Amino acid sequence: MPAVPTLRLELRDITVDFGATRALSRVSADIAPGEIVGLLGHNGAGKSTLFNVLAGVIRATGGSFMLDGAEVPSGVTPRDVAALGIAILHQEPALAANLTVFENLWLAQSAARGVDRRRAAAEALARVGAELDLDLPVATLSLGQRQLVGLARGLLGRDMRVLLLDEPTAALGKHETEALHRLIRRFADEGVTVIYVSHRLPDILSVCERIMILSGGRLVADEAASGFTPKRLARALAPDMVTAEQTAAEIGELGLAVSHGGRRLEMHRGEVVGLFGMAAGEQFRLIERIFGMHGRSAFELGGAAVEVASPRQAMRRGVHLVPADREKDGLISGMSAAENVFLPWYSAGGGWWIDERNGTATYDAAREKLNIMGPSRAEPIDGFSGGNRQKHLLARWMFAERPEVLLLAQPTQGVDVGAKADIVRAVRELAANGATVVVASAESDEIASMCDRAYVLLGSRVSELTRTPDFDERLLADLLDLAEHASRPAIEGIAS
Repeated sequence: MPAVPTLRLELRDITVDFGATRALSRVSADIAPGEIVGLLGHNGAGKSTLFNVLAGVIRATGGSFMLDGAEVPSGVTPRDVAALGIAILHQEPALAANLTVFENLWLAQSAARGVDRRRAAAEALARVGAELDLDLPVATLSLGQRQLVGLARGLLGRDMRVLLLDEPTAALGKHETEALHRLIRRFADEGVTVIYVSHRLPDILSVCERIMILSGGRLVADEAASGFTPKRLARALAPDMVTAEQTAAEIGELGLAVSHGGRRLEMHRGEVVGLFGMAAGEQFRLIERIFGMHGRSAFELGGAAVEVASPRQAMRRGVHLVPADREKDGLISGMSAAENVFLPWYSAGGGWWIDERNGTATYDAAREKLNIMGPSRAEPIDGFSGGNRQKHLLARWMFAERPEVLLLAQPTQGVDVGAKADIVRAVRELAANGATVVVASAESDEIASMCDRAYVLLGSRVSELTRTPDFDERLLADLLDLAEHASRPAIEGIAS
């Protein structure tokens, strides 16, 4: 029996240039079979570029990599790489929603002569622990189930040797994340090498044995995961991380007051106030109502009663909203970076006008304030990494026209810790200069990292929390307490 190679992947001086931009610079690493490696770095650090090289999506400018001792040719295609046993799972798997599970599993794949395709599909699903009917339309599946179908597709007709995970838990709940981690550990026990990219540092530390950190396209750290705590890892990725606790707000006059559930919620100039609740909860509908997205809405601005009936009217009052889904509700694919920033402000007849001179200066200033990295202002927004696209959406509503009230829906979700630090810093600086900032989120750590105090919302129920050392834990405790009180009348009614 031939000896089993001691190394699964050998990366040798992998370099990638995009014109004058060097995305990866001489990245080298040795990774053994069965290792689970966390790959971290600031947005634009080179993580996606390295994955694309390993997946055959792009060709390296220099260097090479070996799989089980054999060099992988530089001209391989994604299909070639998949045949070698390298699978990649993105946050949103590339599946056809209008096709069935069975059709998606075999889409663009061929089976060897005599293979029972339905049996092979069922076996692949069983291996990833997915109990799914092969004839179910993919459109009916949850995100976690779609990810399992994506993983099963990587197992059809081949042995998986390397699994590349690109933000697989970004939109998953706790139980789905734990199930995915159990599957990752099982794959590793079977000898599969796993490379895991995530902005969720606790996820990385809970499942990875080793941490590799990229910065500016270079590998700057490669250590055992046991040597890191979440705090040390955050410092390594963003040594200048700013928190609300470190920069206490200087509260000014009343900026915004709105009624919810019979309670008056007040937010002052100079402070960042959180609205915390369940996923898809009332906190998001409240900021949309303030922005005029649900018909006529009444509230107070600067102590004066106002009414708005549309986002355009809200904008004229200086109220700006950054939506949660930057791709669906924010940025326009194909337009330039600068056009995306100034898109709502181009209407001369509407009272706004951005000309080339002040537009260039404003864009450059916003880029500096948010530490945006990537191509030039004239390049399509699609050429920027996810975190830098998010920063462009923030630039639109923070700097193209200065807001009196800035409403943010989960502004740091889906970005790495470095980009999060840049966003927190810019938002708090805007508040310090007199704006009123409101952050709506379903993530307690996001509220805790940005806000001076918070309102916890569950349906029409509201509680208020000031900032304390255990702010994060108290947000969750208050939400659970509101949920308990909400269910108590029904329980008492049943008992009676």
